[in-house]
Amino acid sequence: MTALPPEVSWEPPAPGAYTRSLRFGEWIAAPVTPLFESWLLSTLEERLHAWIRSEIGQRAPLPHHVVVNGWYFYSLNWISPGNMLRSLPSILWHVARHPRRIAGVLPSVARHSVPLMERDWREDLQPRYRAAVAAAAATVDSLPPRELPALVDGLADLAGESFGSLVALAGAAYKLEINLARFHRRHLAPLVAGGHLPLLAGLMVPPRLPRHAVLSLDWVDAAVPHPGAAVGGRADGHARAIKAREVAEAAARSALAQSPKRLRTFERLLTDAQHIIPIREEQVAELTLPWPVLRRAVLRIGEALVEAGRIQAAEDVFFLTREEALAGLAGNPDGHPVDVEARRHRRAEQARLVPPVLIGHLAKPLRSFWEGYPRLFGADPSDEAIVSGVPASAGRVTGTVRVVRGPDEFDQLQAGEILVVPLTAPAWTPLFARAAAVVTDIGSGAAHASIIAREYGIPAVVGCGDATTRLRTGMRVTVDGSTGNVLPA
Repeated sequence: MTALPPEVSWEPPAPGAYTRSLRFGEWIAAPVTPLFESWLLSTLEERLHAWIRSEIGQRAPLPHHVVVNGWYFYSLNWISPGNMLRSLPSILWHVARHPRRIAGVLPSVARHSVPLMERDWREDLQPRYRAAVAAAAATVDSLPPRELPALVDGLADLAGESFGSLVALAGAAYKLEINLARFHRRHLAPLVAGGHLPLLAGLMVPPRLPRHAVLSLDWVDAAVPHPGAAVGGRADGHARAIKAREVAEAAARSALAQSPKRLRTFERLLTDAQHIIPIREEQVAELTLPWPVLRRAVLRIGEALVEAGRIQAAEDVFFLTREEALAGLAGNPDGHPVDVEARRHRRAEQARLVPPVLIGHLAKPLRSFWEGYPRLFGADPSDEAIVSGVPASAGRVTGTVRVVRGPDEFDQLQAGEILVVPLTAPAWTPLFARAAAVVTDIGSGAAHASIIAREYGIPAVVGCGDATTRLRTGMRVTVDGSTGNVLPA
């Protein structure tokens, strides 16, 4: 019998509220390694918040994150009433001078920022990003080891800027979906069956898995076994999603035919929401373009540290901090020796923990929004549910649970099973072709799992918090992707 993980405290080391279910948290599926947390992750956060301040004037108080029991929690303190008040003069300056850029903050006017942000990405950031990664890939194996940190810093800074663009452009997806969902509840729900979710499915061919697909942003997971060969699946799910969308569109238009004004509003909301979804997935796929180069650079630093007698194997570098790695690379005298094996063992132990979605103290107005967020997407929690979350992809299916926590378990998923995971990133995509439904601990209506499940035509419920604990392999459950409930079968 497997022993239960120990009881631990999840009290944050700094005041405020912190979550795993937002921004970088939706990309980190395991306890963070010391090198990632102290180098790449910190750089990504610093660049992201510098970008946000330059675009809309919003400041972000430190710390940007905390690590508790090895797990990453992203700060929500940038949206606290006090911080918003301190940022107000700068925000108002941006409102006056760049109203279309700041429009993306609010769902009601977010559509006005999308063309501008899309142009910025396609004409400026995307080509710069691709060129920088290509240049780094051409030199990463020939640069002297002491020049590799600068290569890492340059790519990490660009990746942080790219994440800022993703927050602004791809992040508009959930805001535009909220607008469509609200309209559907008010004007279509009494007239047609089903919710808004079928309207946002079947919009793109499920993407092929690129070489730079990752399980997590942590560069220890940047190179993963390609699961595609082991996980085949149905080819008809996408076609069914297209057909369901066309039927839902026709039903909505018919129901609104006698109200031209409402029909025009519906067409605008539908066009906005459908336009952004393929862009979102394209941005998500491109974000990790430099990760193989970053990993190679770090491993070369590790190889240099092995030659210098600082660590035993190149992969040990992931368990050093940035300061320790760079000190060793510079040939500085030894400080306290680093017990890499102890750190590796501690991370493995922490991986057995089930961290909460939210820690710390969230101000009352924000807590009300946080707790009501799933309902914005049509959630209807049931007292009978084993777990509930955000309804992400429409449909209702009964099947056997398969909990999958990482790539070493990918091949255990059987056709027609309910895939239950901590979260998904691009490297998880092939599993959707075999699953009958998807349930996640972490995620939102615009998360990777939500978008890909729609394109495969399978139900999905995301952001359940502790689905991988409450649902166990072999259980029979019914997943209702339209209401956000996972019920006993």
